[in-house]
Amino acid sequence: MRPEGGVRQRGLLDRRFVFSDAERDVSYVFPFVDRRWRVPFVIVDLSVGAPLVLDGPFRVDQFRFRTTLRSNDLRRVESVPIEELGQLVHYDPWWVFRRVTGVDRRWIEAVFATNIAAPFRHGGRTHKVRDLIFSAELDRLQEIEAKAGLFRAVTFHPGDVELLTLRPAPPARSNPRSARTAKAL
Repeated sequence: MRPEGGVRQRGLLDRRFVFSDAERDVSYVFPFVDRRWRVPFVIVDLSVGAPLVLDGPFRVDQFRFRTTLRSNDLRRVESVPIEELGQLVHYDPWWVFRRVTGVDRRWIEAVFATNIAAPFRHGGRTHKVRDLIFSAELDRLQEIEAKAGLFRAVTFHPGDVELLTLRPAPPARSNPRSARTAKAL
């Protein structure tokens, strides 16, 4: 059952953010989640330029998010330490960061490594995340909807699974030329 007022990751596209001084169109919103299922920040893709980081809190108003922050409070992805990204996950079923430009390559790779869109093993079964459901304020993750096999739907709640274990294993680096990396155009 979907939490009351929850916001689905797959619904976080083509939204508007209302700042205290401006209103901006946002193509994608990616909440980043820590091991306690809390959202320290989101990355927004404004359709022009590099994606930017925005700290909460937010309030949902129809298909818009309102914040008391100003539009100049948006900051570059590089402002988040790579070590901090190493302790977070996000869900990007479209793999948008493969097409990112204007961001240092090391941060693209670090963000790419946090994506939990790849299949994962839990309880002896392979699962694939179908969607994430966040609180209406985008301050915490409430549920993970996944599929095990073709037809079995599974819902994970805080405490059911350790989020960092859902991240894909880093590729083996025995031959650096053949290692898979995110492609930024």
